[in-house]
Amino acid sequence: MNFFNKFSIIVLLSTSGYSIDVDKHLELSYVQTSGNTNTTTFSSKLQGTAALSDTESIKAKGSMLYSENDDKTSANKYNIELDYNHMINEKLYSYMGISYIKDESSDYDYRLNIGPGLGIKLLEDDIQTIDIQGGLDYANDKYKNGSKDNYLAGKTELNYKYSFSENLQFKQMISYLGSFEDNEKYFIVSDSALEVNMTKNLSLGVSYGLDYTNKTEKESLDKKFLTSLIVDF
Repeated sequence: MNFFNKFSIIVLLSTSGYSIDVDKHLELSYVQTSGNTNTTTFSSKLQGTAALSDTESIKAKGSMLYSENDDKTSANKYNIELDYNHMINEKLYSYMGISYIKDESSDYDYRLNIGPGLGIKLLEDDIQTIDIQGGLDYANDKYKNGSKDNYLAGKTELNYKYSFSENLQFKQMISYLGSFEDNEKYFIVSDSALEVNMTKNLSLGVSYGLDYTNKTEKESLDKKFLTSLIVDF
């Protein structure tokens, strides 16, 4: 299956050698059915965070989703993100980020965004974490028909985590990216997850994701519900 070629990007992040300690978070989901309908769905997420100093860190994220229905690809999407963070004080930080998104089921061949921003940790304790980011992105979109669109966009993101207990956590991420040149061109992503720890490094999770593209000739809203095996290492 050709999705293993895309999965190699995720594996590379987890197997590369590092001269510094990296905290890694890996999620794997796989579903296969046979009978009247033969379907295969595979999803993977990997996040790695490395502290360069007391005030600087790098975070890399990669994810992919592959779905096949009766030997025909129904979904093939992956993205890679890299962020450099610098703490200004205990709560405020600056960042420079870059992201690459490819979705073979969408109008786009790829989307590439890069830009700086500011973030603030409004709350960070043993129970709750609230982290808000806002910045400017230079966006480079290439469509399936070969045309391109370059524009300046505003980006905001909210990350929230609530710990019900040592073994049960709820996580919510929502982001918005909108063009300053075309107010009808914007993207909204939401990811809600519940994780149950089984051991120190192994968890089970359920997540529900929404991916909304306002300006498209295809379906505007993609929905994704997954159960995953989670490994922290």
